[in-house]
Amino acid sequence: MKHRQSVTAICLSDDDSKGFSASKDGTILHWDVDSGKAERYQWPNEEILRSHGSKNPEGRATKHSRNVLALSVSTDGRYLASGGLDRHVHLWDTRTREHIQVDIKKNFSFLLDAILTKK
Repeated sequence: MKHRQSVTAICLSDDDSKGFSASKDGTILHWDVDSGKAERYQWPNEEILRSHGSKNPEGRATKHSRNVLALSVSTDGRYLASGGLDRHVHLWDTRTREHIQVDIKKNFSFLLDAILTKK
């Protein structure tokens, strides 16, 4: 498994066991560092994204871009945050690789603080 377009972001869990990569084509991969095996994150459809909080700056639901430009994993390795051209932060569960929430600064400020203060 690999990216079809240029890789735009990478990050590594604090325990160095999991790696994450993202690309211009919107692919997010979860890598097992020891085995080199990768698993793909599946973007939800537009309806689910809207239910998770995807909105434009005026507060209306909007189509998002899957072009990922940034990744960060929480210090406990449980959550992955991705950001891209849609100006949203997307939160993912690293155990299930499922999309959880959009715009975590409203509902997951504890995680945003952990990601932003990570050394």
